[in-house]
Parts: sequence; structure tokens; C-alpha cells
Amino acid sequence: MAEGGEAGVGLVNANAEVPLRMADVSLHRPLPDTFPMAEALNTIRKELMFHWKLLRSEWTRVHYSTVAFGVVALFLGSVSPELWGGGDAKISGIDGILAINGSQFFQMLVSFICWGWFAYQAIILFPVMRVHAISLLLMWNGLVGAQVLFHRNNPSFPLGFELADMMGGTLIVLVVFFFLFFFWKAVVETRDLHVEVNLLHEDVRVMEEALAEHSLRGWSAMFGVWVFLIMVSSWAGLHHVASYGESNIAFLVIHIVTGLPAVPLLLFVLWYPQHLLGAQNAVRTRAAVDASLEMSGQQPNTWEKPADIACPECGASTSLKLNKNGELTHPCNLPGCSTMVMVGTNCTTCQEPMPSRIDCPACGVNAPALDYMPDQDVW
Repeated sequence: MAEGGEAGVGLVNANAEVPLRMADVSLHRPLPDTFPMAEALNTIRKELMFHWKLLRSEWTRVHYSTVAFGVVALFLGSVSPELWGGGDAKISGIDGILAINGSQFFQMLVSFICWGWFAYQAIILFPVMRVHAISLLLMWNGLVGAQVLFHRNNPSFPLGFELADMMGGTLIVLVVFFFLFFFWKAVVETRDLHVEVNLLHEDVRVMEEALAEHSLRGWSAMFGVWVFLIMVSSWAGLHHVASYGESNIAFLVIHIVTGLPAVPLLLFVLWYPQHLLGAQNAVRTRAAVDASLEMSGQQPNTWEKPADIACPECGASTSLKLNKNGELTHPCNLPGCSTMVMVGTNCTTCQEPMPSRIDCPACGVNAPALDYMPDQDVW
């Protein structure tokens, strides 16, 4: 899947004689077709099984120790006698920090140090994702800040909420979700560019295999689980603090139970794109790549029809075109229908199949559609 120093899905470790491929992973008990969304769920289960096997072979003691530091940091910051006692509401700022007794202050300091070491190790372990590692930690803290604003005037939030008291917290949540979506989109589009540039092949079946090996369905599902966990953990933690004086130990338990698995999941969310794309890529959206090319004086990627799409035998022009997604299309073969149809699929208007081999209108040769493309890389 990759050559030289470039990482790929097929690479597991230096000691592996046969690289692990997603295509080699199979489910022992797949969901039956009668089950709702069986195909999608089976695909995600298969990818998660592949991720687990790959993680076990690639993660080292450094990865696990980083997870341990994150777990200790979250636990020390959550289970504190200072929270149980409620503190003094009349003291704030530096005076409030100085009012903390020695052992509790030391516990808080150790928690900060562990979080700092966790962030540092994430940057070192995943250099391609270093900016995103910091941004995801900031988004996690942003959700905590939003819950502070939600609970400021309503300790029982979301019960009895008033829209007038939710403006600040809602704005932060919207900003956080915007950046989380932007991160997911950047990973997906970088994957697409990686496949198009590095794994282009004239055989459509090989390209389909490459796309399947680089699927992000399982990773996207785990990213969604991580977002859900940090949302619940943030709410439960603030709810525990805001409802001081009541019997609310259950909220602290929920905060810890949902927060602890979010730590290794965060490392997973950073690790897999790094593994998938290699150390030579930058995770950016397609728009960011085009803007970077324009600033450097180069032309951004376009998907216009090249001037030399022509018959491989006689050189005559053809009706084949590249759409904006880089897919080969041809006018429908059914008389009276002019819909542009992607090669190898059915017409969306009349359902007429479009073969993968195209007849030249000049010499009549029947050749694969990809043979009409120039030899140079048009992607």
C-alpha cells in the first residue's frame, strides 16, 4: 500500500511478515440481513476489529503510559475533597487558590502536570496531528466551559432552563461543534486526496480495494462516541459541583465513568489518521490545500476535462469527461437521453447501464474508459 517511508493501512510493524489488511478481517457472527442497517453495522464492526488488531500490534509502552497519565490526570481532578467540601463561595481568584490546603493543592498541581505531559506526548507521538491534538483538548475544555455557563443560573440544568440564560453556553457549544466537524472533514478529505494522488491505478477494482482499505467509517463512529462521552462527562461533572449539598454522588460517578474511556479514545482518534496517511501528510481540508497552492503561486486542483482525453488508437476526441469529483462520465447511450453517467453505473434518469468500455466514434475501437485518459497523472 505504501513505499519507502510512507505509512499505509497494510503496514503493521517491522516484525510482521505479512501485513494486516482490512480485507483479511472477517466477522465470526455478522448481523443477518434482516437486521436494520445490517450492512452498515457489519462494516463498522469489521473496521473496529481491524483497528483493535492493528492497535495491539502498533501501540507501545509509550502509548499506554500516555493513556495512564491522562487517566490519572482526570481522576485526580475529579475526586478531590475540595469538591466534596464545597469550598468557600466568598473567596475567588488567587485568594481562592491560596485558600486550598496543602495536600489538595498538591493533588491539583499533579493533575495539571499529568495533563500537560499527556498533551506533550500526544504531540510527540502523532506529529501530523499535533495541531489537532491541542485543538481537541481545547474543544473538550470548551464543552466544560459551556456547562459552567449553563449551570451558573440553573444548577438543575437542563431541567427548568430558560433561553435567556443559555446564550453564552449555546454559542460556545456551536463553536466547538463547528471545529469538531471541521476536524472530521479535514481527515476525510485528506484521506481522499491521499488515495487519489498516491494510490491511483488504471484498474477500477484496484482503486476500489484501496478505498476500502482506507475506509473511515469505523474511525468516524469512534470519533462520534468520543464526542458523546466528553459531552456527558462535562455535564455530569458540572452538575455534581452545581448541586452541592444534595445527594449527587451519582453525577460524579457518571462524570468519571464517561471521562475515563474518553482519554484512550482521544489517542485513538489521533493515532489512526496518522497511521493511515503516513508522516509526510498534513491533515487539511481540500479548500485549505487549494488556498495553500494559490498562495504559493500554483494552480489549485481542478477537475476540468483535460485537452488530451482521446481515443487510445486513433487520437480522436471523445465525449468522456471528468466531473468535479474526478469521476469519468459519458453521455447516456440510450437515444433521447443526454444525462452524464458515471462509467460502470446506471443512468440516474433512464437506468440504462453505462459499460466500463467505451466505443470510439471515429475508429470504432472498444477500449476501457481509463485508456482514454492520458498517461500522466491527471488527479
